[in-house]
Order: sequence, then C-alpha cells, then structure tokens
Amino acid sequence: MVIPPSVVHLVKHNSLVYPYAVVDVGECWEQDCWCTVKKIHEMDGENDPSFGPKWLVEQAQKCLKYDPDASKSLLITARTLHPQNLGIQFEAYCIEKRARNTHPASLLLLEMFEQFKEEVVLWDELHTITGALKTHNDDENGVFLQGVFGALPDQTQYDILLLSADHCKDILEKCKLKLLLIKRFPAAIVEHGIPLVDMLIEAEKTEGEKQATNRFRRVMVCEVLPTICASKEVNCAPKQYYKWLQKAIEFYTVYASQPAWKSDQKGAKGPPTPLMSPGIKSAGAKGHGFGFSELVRPWESLHRLLAMIANKCGWDSKFVPDEERPFTVNWLHINENYSRAKGNDSVNIRKPVFYSTLVLYLQAVHGYASAVDPEQFASTSTGSSHISSLVLLEDLECRRRIKKHHKHAHKKRKLDSMDKEGDSDSSDDPGFHFPVATIRVNKPAGVTQEVIDMFQTAVDCWQLLYSNESFEKDLNWLLSRWKAESWQWFTSFQIDRLLYKAEFGQALRMLQEQYKKLSTIQHIEGNQQLLKTLLQTAACYFRLSQHSNACEMTLNAVCHLTLSSKDLPYNGQSSTTDKMLSKNMRQLPLVTCTAPALLPYFIQLLLLCYKKKVFHHAETEDMALGHMLVLMQYDWPREEVLFQDLIKKLKKQGSFFYPAFFQYIINIDMLEEFAFLKTDSGGKLQLDLLPPNPSVMRQRTVTRNITKGGKEEFRVAMEKQVSRCGENIDMLMRTFLTNERDSLQQLLM
Repeated sequence: MVIPPSVVHLVKHNSLVYPYAVVDVGECWEQDCWCTVKKIHEMDGENDPSFGPKWLVEQAQKCLKYDPDASKSLLITARTLHPQNLGIQFEAYCIEKRARNTHPASLLLLEMFEQFKEEVVLWDELHTITGALKTHNDDENGVFLQGVFGALPDQTQYDILLLSADHCKDILEKCKLKLLLIKRFPAAIVEHGIPLVDMLIEAEKTEGEKQATNRFRRVMVCEVLPTICASKEVNCAPKQYYKWLQKAIEFYTVYASQPAWKSDQKGAKGPPTPLMSPGIKSAGAKGHGFGFSELVRPWESLHRLLAMIANKCGWDSKFVPDEERPFTVNWLHINENYSRAKGNDSVNIRKPVFYSTLVLYLQAVHGYASAVDPEQFASTSTGSSHISSLVLLEDLECRRRIKKHHKHAHKKRKLDSMDKEGDSDSSDDPGFHFPVATIRVNKPAGVTQEVIDMFQTAVDCWQLLYSNESFEKDLNWLLSRWKAESWQWFTSFQIDRLLYKAEFGQALRMLQEQYKKLSTIQHIEGNQQLLKTLLQTAACYFRLSQHSNACEMTLNAVCHLTLSSKDLPYNGQSSTTDKMLSKNMRQLPLVTCTAPALLPYFIQLLLLCYKKKVFHHAETEDMALGHMLVLMQYDWPREEVLFQDLIKKLKKQGSFFYPAFFQYIINIDMLEEFAFLKTDSGGKLQLDLLPPNPSVMRQRTVTRNITKGGKEEFRVAMEKQVSRCGENIDMLMRTFLTNERDSLQQLLM
C-alpha cells in the first residue's frame, strides 16, 4: 500500500495514532491504528458513504470526548482529503472555538468565508459573530468571537460586514451592521452613510409608522445622523441637513414629552425625561434588544446634533445655543446677534436664527410645562393623581391704565387730575391697555426661578419667530406637519402665553375648545387639567366683563376641587396679596391646584363680580348684598373697607332682607356691626335676617323686628351665632358656594 505523503506527514506530526508511539511509517503499528490509516486512504466518499466525510466527522466527534488531539488530527487529515467539504471545515472550526484558540479559529473562518459564501451554516455563524460585535457582550464567548473577527484581515472584515448587512431582511439589523462597518472603516461612510439615512426614512413610510418616536426614526436620529454629521468625509447640501434636523427636532420633542418610566437621572438639567423610548418598550426584539444606546437626556442630544449641523452648514457659532448656559442667556445671545445682523436677510442669517430659536423655544416650553403640569408627563403607574399641578391665573386686582399718548394735551391733564384707572369692563375700549405682566409664585408652590425663566424665554422666542414673515410661515408649516395641536402640554403653554399677553379673547377660544375635549372624557374627581381649564376660562370671562359666565365657570371649578387630608387650613392671608408689588405691573399668580391655594382666588373673583353688580347699578337686590357679605368674610380684615361701603349702602336704603344671614355669617366684626345697626344709635336699620319659621305664623314686613318678640328672637340668634365664630371658614365657603350655586349665578345675569 502506498500511503500519500500528506497522510504520512499527518501520521508523523499530528499523532493520528496517539497515544501509540510512531517511529516509522513502515513499522508494525497496532492493528486498529493501521486500519484507520488504511481506511482513510482507501475509502471513496461516493461509492462507500460509510467511510466518507460524514464518517470522518462522526469519528472525530466521538474521539473528541476522550482524545481531543486525535480528533483534531482526524479532521486535519479529512480536510486534506476533502478540501471542498464544508462539514469537515466547520467541525474543525468548532473544535478550535471550544478550545478558545483565537488565531486557528480565525484562519478556519477565513478559509470557509473564501470558499463557502453561499452556505447557510456559515452565515448563521457569521450572524452570531456580528451579534457579539453589535451588543458588545462581556461574556467569555462574546469576547472570544470579537477576537476571532478582529484577527481576520481588514478586507475580510469589511466584506463580512457588508455581505452580512445585505443578507439581513430586518431593516434595523441591516442598519446596525452598516453602522459597524462605518465605525470600523470610516472611509465607508461616503458610500453607505447617506443611503443608510434614506433607507430608514423609506422604512418609516413603508411600515406606516405614525409616531415620531418610532424605532426607525429613533435609530436614524440618535445613531446614524450623529455619525454622519461628525464625519468630515460627508458633505451634503444645506437643504438636506435642514430636512434631517426637522425630523430630529420632532423626534426629540415628542420623545421628551412622553410619560417617564424612569426619573432617577442624577444631575440632569431641568425636569426628568424618559430613559427609554415608548417605541422601544413595545417593539420587543426590534426595540430595546437591537443594541443601540439608551437615550437619557434628549435635549442635550438635540443640542449636540444642532451644533454638528450648524458646523456643516457654515453657521456662525454665536447663534447656536449652548446647553450649559441658562435659558435666558441663550435667548439673549440669539436675540442680540440677530438684532445686529437684522439688515442682512440672507439664508446664512435666517436659518441659524430660525432653527436655534425653534430648538430653544420647544425646550423652554417643555421645561415649563413639565414643571407646572407634571400630571401630563407622569406614567399612570407612578401615582400621578398625587402630583399637584400649577395653574397660571389672571391678576384680578390689576386695572388697565389709560394710554399715555393723547392727541390733545388738555384732555390728558383732565384725565390725570381725575386719577382714575380703567375698570375691568373696559376691555373693548381701545383707550385702555394692560400693563406689563410678570409671574408671581408663592413659596409653597416649590417652583424655582429657572421655571419662570423657561416661561419668559419661551414667550420671547415665540415673539421672535412670529416677528418675521418667513419665520412664521416655516414655523406654522412645521407645527402643522408635526400635528402639534395634539400636544396637550404645548396647547397649555399657548393658553398661558395668551393670558400673559392679556389676549383674553384668543385665549378664551382655545380654552373653550379644550373644554369640549375634556368634557367628553368620563368625569374623574380631581381632574386637574379640567380644573385648570375652568379657572382660566373664568379669568378670561371676567376680563371680558362677562361676569355671569365667569361666575358659572368658577362654580363649576369648585365642583372639581377636592379636599385632601394634607391640605392646611386657611391662614387668613390671601395668596393674591403683595403690598410690595408695583401698581404698574400685572402680577399673574402661579398657584397649585389645591383647595387652600385656589379657594381664595374663587372668592376674590366672585366678590369682584358682585362688587360690579352692587356698586355700579342703581337698583340692587338684597340677596346680592348678602352674598357679598358672606364672601367678604374669607379675606378679613382686608375686605373691611369694602364692608363699610356696603354698610353705607344698606343705611341709605333703610332695610335689608337676607334670610341666609345666620346660616353663613360667622365673622364677629360683622355680627357686632349688624347688632349695632339694629339699635337706635346704629340707625335702627330694618333688618329681616331670620330664616322662615313655618311653625310661627307672622307677617313678613320690614317692621317685623320692631316688636318686642322680634327683638328678643334676633338677640338670641345673634348670641348663638357668636359661638360659631371659630368654625372652619374654608368648609363654610365650600358649603356656601355649593348650596347657593344657582342663586349666585342667577343674580349676575
């Protein structure tokens, strides 16, 4: 028998018959070992399958259990005899992989890739290797596979990644492999970068994704665009970059405004934002499992991308906001530089100003909205019903001032000498206007100055964006395309901005539309969004002198006001008073949606409506006067001056009929005053204050209390009423507003 030299070599140097010593091929071998060599030489894979490649693989697998070296020798011999058989090659690769031999395994993988590119088994293994590259696993197997791939020649690595991407049917897997290719071979970004973005945009359309936070947009914006925009090799037309930036702005804005599943971001600037995209959570393996990094701070990511695109488009860096600077500072930088360059209306000025202002605007709006209305941004599992929202309300004490510009000087002197300000029912008079507004926050609300700065910055940005016809057109087009009308937080800010600017008519239209949407939802007690809508609607009606509607909305809001065991009792000081504030400023209160904070506002609004009714009309019903008395108790003694004016009016008319007096009047000063009015010294006012008593038949006339029995009954009632002076005023007012709802509203019609 003639043994091939290759087999002789294997027998000599690879210990085919190990552990038996081999001195010479012609030496007498053990029977079993010689038969093995003979079979290897004489077998024919086609005519005798039992001794073909399959048999060799099986023998190698059996031998592997007790003699790895012999198994390896068998496979080397088999590979020499059958170089075109993938099964033998792959088994040899598996043995090296189990032994964690990086370099031999890499050589075998290279040989298989060069010879068997179309084999499924090979592509399954390549898929496993590229999977280890994508996920960066730290386990032993993942690290070994990364080493095997790294030991391959660069061109082979390039070809494997490119062909693996072409083999993928899943768009996100394909995208991930292309990104790996670009990161390992930066020069490939020229060929594959822009087509990768186009592929994701097309996939978003093809899959019918409606949400801006869909998985394709998330990968494009967070992974692909930063890679492309950071590369010096890729240069596109500015129009292309603006298109990408628009999609990025929409994504980050919608993403940041989604309910937060995690809020433990230490050191994050502004309110917490979600760590995981909503699309990721629901997408399963196509979402959280596709190996892309988590998005923790979306606004910072958007600022970085904006800076990259600004650099690509050749913007002046002074227009680009810096995430490290406060909101107000960023706004001043944009506004000052825009003012200097206003004469130059070129694209190089308009585009940087527009997009920089837009990003700052949306971030400021989101920051303000998430601070004042956390209910919109909290997940249902976190108990959002326990989070108190804040509501921006109108300054009820502020009066419009007469404009200072007068055509005739003598008329101006006459107005100045009268020293009168416009009243609340003069909103349609062009001669009156509201002074500059500022937001006032009570310390218990827990709102920082940064939140106020966010609001002011958002208002200023909006004003700039609508000061230029081109800006306004582009912004309206984008907001319409993004369906911004469905962003509740964005609508809420627009209403607050209109209130801030004293544009009550437009604010009222938006509030009425919002109320229609909210009223269709099943009523839930303590719905803070509905409560805020009712309150702001009431404030607008008040400023438009529609006092009956203002009263109706206020009383509706009372129905939605819930009392909590944690609510502190009323401390006798109105939340809307501040003597140190300038009379030329509108101080808009930003208060929490809780009973202690809002009840003073309810009372003040109703009292002002009734003040208009009582003191600006010749004929006044006693019931309206009585309701005013009840309301004045809440902010006593601040309302003492108004109370004295009301007493003068009662003395002038000589009588007063209010059967609910002893049901709601518990203020000791008021009780003493009415007791005095009953006496001769007090004017012997004819009072009918006792409730009807069906058990006693008596004539109801203005002279009833002159009788001795009437005086005694009045005295007893007064003494009994004094004992109620310590009752909870908040609960009394809640009872009054609820029980007298119809009467309160009807009297203002």
